[in-house]
Amino acid sequence: MKKATMCKTVKVRVPATTANLGPGFDVLGASLSLYNELEVSIAEDPKKAKFVVAGEGRKILPKDERNILWKAMDAVFMLLDQNDKYSLKSFNIKLTNNIPLSSGLGSSSAARAAGIIAANQICGNKMTLGEMAQLGVKLEGHPDNIIPAFYGGVCVSINQGNDVIDVIKLPIPKIKAVVCTPGFELATERSRNILPSKYDRKDVVFNISRVALLTKAFCTNDFKLLQEAMQDKIHQPYRAKLIPVMQGLIDAAVKEGAYGACLSGAGPSMIAFCDNSKAEKIAKAMAKIWKKETVPTKTFILSFDKNGAEKI
Repeated sequence: MKKATMCKTVKVRVPATTANLGPGFDVLGASLSLYNELEVSIAEDPKKAKFVVAGEGRKILPKDERNILWKAMDAVFMLLDQNDKYSLKSFNIKLTNNIPLSSGLGSSSAARAAGIIAANQICGNKMTLGEMAQLGVKLEGHPDNIIPAFYGGVCVSINQGNDVIDVIKLPIPKIKAVVCTPGFELATERSRNILPSKYDRKDVVFNISRVALLTKAFCTNDFKLLQEAMQDKIHQPYRAKLIPVMQGLIDAAVKEGAYGACLSGAGPSMIAFCDNSKAEKIAKAMAKIWKKETVPTKTFILSFDKNGAEKI
């Protein structure tokens, strides 16, 4: 194997994301101001190469070829015909995770986006943002988290078929996102498998109308529309079986002044949108619901991230 050459350390920062925003199943997503960071440098001695995970998942995430971050890097090397030049032992890798795992905040998308961007830079930045995002969608399986992870802001992902995704960005709202994450993980696969394979027409029409209303809310800053606009009949009623206090969390957030609230992605995190002055009370109210169930929580008061994944 040829010795790898890279003139500097590559550093990447990737935001957390929230998908669906209620009714926009597998279509809508937004990036948030909570970040994972990746640092990659050449290992002078492959026998001493290190793969370090700090923060969330440090005790359980694999530090070898099974890690999805490395799989994303390797996918880039394969695509750019560099896989004979680079292997896991070519690099010292440090991943610092602030995004909780399997929480509905896009931790897997963040890892994949970080790996793709880092590997592309190592290879001389041969891929465009769009090409990197398309690869991310292919690896992730759906676009609602990975697209805002790359592009930032509030994104609409339009599937054109043949792995082609067009992206439309909505205006970034100047409101806060309050996230309440319970102290247990919920695998996305499990949360997706609980969904039905067919839906009643009236439920599909219900969601279409709410997506239209939600789009208007973001485009006109009329956030009072969000309580109705974030209603959903496609995924939340089914996923509520895995999160029995879901409606209680939504009601508690709205009672304390949230414009609207919903399940974040596949869950179990819940997210509420509000003015900054209401954020603390909403966070406490949502945490209180879980406390009654003797479930510990983490709460985050976040802004919408503007830039998406970026080199630092």
